[in-house]
Amino acid sequence: MSWLSLIPWALLVLGLLPLGAYPARSSLYPGVVFLVAALTLAGAASLYSRAPVGPRVRILWVLGLGLMAYSLACESVAALASLPPGLHALGGWAALAGAVCLIAALYQSLRRETPPIPPLEGGQYRDTSGAMNRSALSALAPSLEAMAARKPLVLLLMQTQPGQDPSPILRSLRGPDLLFRMSEGVFLVILQNGGPEAAGPVFRRLKAAVPLQAYTALPFTGGSLKKALEQLEAELSQIYLVQTDPAN
Repeated sequence: MSWLSLIPWALLVLGLLPLGAYPARSSLYPGVVFLVAALTLAGAASLYSRAPVGPRVRILWVLGLGLMAYSLACESVAALASLPPGLHALGGWAALAGAVCLIAALYQSLRRETPPIPPLEGGQYRDTSGAMNRSALSALAPSLEAMAARKPLVLLLMQTQPGQDPSPILRSLRGPDLLFRMSEGVFLVILQNGGPEAAGPVFRRLKAAVPLQAYTALPFTGGSLKKALEQLEAELSQIYLVQTDPAN
């Protein structure tokens, strides 16, 4: 959101606008100090627009710091020029609104807002069918592990026939669910919504869409995604061997 970084500077300029409309005072102190503080806060707010946090927390922090910068700009103008009392009071209201935004941002942070999964584009992460590969899974692992610590994910690993087109699998998924091609005929589905109870309906849709030779599922609540995947792959190999054993 590049536009978000412009909001603090727009608020700063808005706070400084009355400076050219009213007579100046003879002393520059403490107006210049307030101005430097306002510039510093606006710069910090602009940088915070790129912070690796959830979108609500980011917006609230930028607005809170931006309104504080506006309040200091009003104080700077009041010290550098003769303002009417009503206009001077705007800085106080802005400071109050900024404090409310910062408190709301802290509340959202304490609720541990889940950061979004970053989009991955390019041939090194995704094939022409839309399924992602192991490189994409490695790149997304930190985000998925952080998300799983906040809300449970479900990992579905399935063995299909060799050369299986992933398009029917993709059509069976809903919303933010992710699909990875792990190897020839082996696919990993990561369910982001619904928890463990969401696995049943997804399996039924997948069975209707593609011939499943073996499958297994694991609720993932954080920790190492690599270890969880190793456990799933070991279970899938055992299930596949049992189901394809002629003695059975």
